[in-house]
Amino acid sequence: MYGTEEVRSAWRRIVRWLTENAPVSARALRGPATDEDIAGLRTALGFDVPDVLEALLRLNNGSGAKDTARTLPNGRVVPVKHLDSAIFPFGKVLLGCEELVATRARLLNIAQEAEGYWQPSLIPVVWDFEGACYGYALETSGSLGPSGPRVLQYTEVGSDETDPTASLSLGELLSSFADGTERGNWDVQRPLVVDGSLRWREE
Repeated sequence: MYGTEEVRSAWRRIVRWLTENAPVSARALRGPATDEDIAGLRTALGFDVPDVLEALLRLNNGSGAKDTARTLPNGRVVPVKHLDSAIFPFGKVLLGCEELVATRARLLNIAQEAEGYWQPSLIPVVWDFEGACYGYALETSGSLGPSGPRVLQYTEVGSDETDPTASLSLGELLSSFADGTERGNWDVQRPLVVDGSLRWREE
């Protein structure tokens, strides 16, 4: 299976660092996705879940274990994100199966107005904490590379994907995050631990 061991290894490094250095943030990680979770994701996507994504979700089904919901006066229930969910630089979270489906549906809806922005073959995986159109997605169309589908970085509606990340695999992306926590910097951000919680800050 393409790149699954690289994904598992990188993710375990991230979890180990969180557990040892930011245990409060580590508790924001959900447990493994179940067979039912994966089957529901497959049905929503309309195609098979990539091996590398399933391998990741089978370890942790997102980083929103502390998230809650709030009922508005009109009866609508809205999600309330917990800051500890944002375990990645620049306020990014790991999407679980249900969040992945909801985020993808919203992006496909946006794409009806911003033509070309989002395609059905794309799967958001690591996404903006506040739900904006920023994050990393797997491109499932076309041929697979040696480590599985490539990762595209999205910055905003109407912008092109940033080329530096267009050839990364999911394993390579996660490895870069693991390196960043262990080294003490990722791009222009560095990991700080405040009362056991991870907070990324600009250097």
